[in-house]
Amino acid sequence: MAQIRETDHQLDKVILLFVFALFLLVSPLLLWWASDDSPWYLPYLLWLVIIALAAALRRRKRTDDV
Repeated sequence: MAQIRETDHQLDKVILLFVFALFLLVSPLLLWWASDDSPWYLPYLLWLVIIALAAALRRRKRTDDV
């Protein structure tokens, strides 16, 4: 049986983050957060969440390497 390496798990997390970002930015949710009655900062908040999740994944990978 093949062993699952840590890099495989890291790649899975990156792919999940990409799918989550794609879901927020290309799906019908775009109509919700880009509507006229939504706050002006909502797109920036969504990007901040995506960047924070990516940074958390990167930090976790760095601490696991040590």
